[in-house]
This record gives sequence, C-alpha cells and structure tokens, in this order.
Amino acid sequence: MQDTSTDYRHEQKYFITHTQATELTDRLSKVLAFDKYSVDHGKYLISSVYFDSFENRSLEGTEAGLLKRKKYRIRAYNHDDSFICLEKKIKRGPLGKKESVRINRQIYDDIMYKRGDMLLKLDDPLAHEFYHVMNVEGYKPKTVVEYTRRAFVSDVSNVRITLDMNIKGSGSGVDMFLDSGSLVYTVPPCWVVLEVKYDHFLPDYIRNLLPDTSVMQSSCSKYVYGRTYI
Repeated sequence: MQDTSTDYRHEQKYFITHTQATELTDRLSKVLAFDKYSVDHGKYLISSVYFDSFENRSLEGTEAGLLKRKKYRIRAYNHDDSFICLEKKIKRGPLGKKESVRINRQIYDDIMYKRGDMLLKLDDPLAHEFYHVMNVEGYKPKTVVEYTRRAFVSDVSNVRITLDMNIKGSGSGVDMFLDSGSLVYTVPPCWVVLEVKYDHFLPDYIRNLLPDTSVMQSSCSKYVYGRTYI
C-alpha cells in the first residue's frame, strides 16, 4: 500500500478543562456542524479495542515519540455492533492518517477469540495485513478504551474538531461489547482531550475560536493511558 504525503492530515491534541470545553462547544456550535455519528446534542460513545505485539511495539513507539509509528484497533459507536471498523492509525511526526475497513460482529468475534481467519475472505488489503500481524507478528487485544465524544466538522480543509471526555480503559481480556461496565477512568474526569485535525490549513475563523496558545499541546494518547494507568 503506497504511503504518500498527501494521505496525511495535521493532528494536534490538547488537555483542556470542562469549563474550557463548555465554552468552546458554545462557540463552535455557532459556526460548525456536528459530525455524522452524533446522536445526543453532538455527543456519542466510542469504544475501541487496541492491539499490540508481544513486545508492545505500538505502546513503546508512542511513549518514545517515534516519528513514524502505527496502531491497530477495532472501533464501534454507541455499543452498536451493526457498524464496526477495523482501523490502522499511522503517525509521521505531527501528521497522521487512518486506514479503515468495515467488519461485522462475526468477524469481530473471530478476531477476538480465534485466529481471525475470516479476515482473509474480505477483499481488502488492510484486512489481510491485520491477519498477518495477528498470526505472524503476534498482535493481540491489549486494552479497551471508551469515552464520550462531541465532534464538529467543516468542509473547508476537511477540519474536524473533537472533544473527548470520561475517558476509561481496561486491562487485557475485555470485550468492548460485553464488559464496558468494568472500565475505569484512565484520565482524570476533570480533563477533556481536544483534538484538531485538518488537511492543508486551519482557517483563521476556526483557529480564533480555539483556546489560546497558552494551552499546552500534548500527545494525549488514550491507548497509552489505557495500558499504563490501570
């Protein structure tokens, strides 16, 4: 699969307070639309199972701040198993991109509890790649991460701004459809993660709505918190 610079988007993450998040939501809602997954005043629940190798390559690469790294996860929304995606997140410095393929609950269960052989029936390179990393490189489910998101989007430069709160996680061996009640906070609930993503530039009218530059930018990796704060 060709990896070109045009596939990548700018990604910035910050920790902000709930007060800042409430004020930002009020400002953004006046000029931006909620994203397609929103069900409750722009909010929805995201659940993800993250995978890693026996040597924890993804975890250690993220903690070390490697310029190029990748993570594999399976994601669903609002505990609904009718829409499940297998995703690969790739980071290259401050840029990132995501590859994705839809799977069903049967394939999800096959990945979680067997060898993932059903992936080979999909006509998709990511599905075949993930089968390889599972069965050759030893990638296994490592943690579930779950949080509530409010997301805003704009067609201009494909801007996407998200506010993630109530971030929880689990140890290994947890099924995101069966065991969400066992999750615990991995980020103090007083903090919200603000993510800003865009293609080529961030329009000034949107930039001016964001918290000022005194807000410290952070990697804010929910996967790392899920692995290290349980």
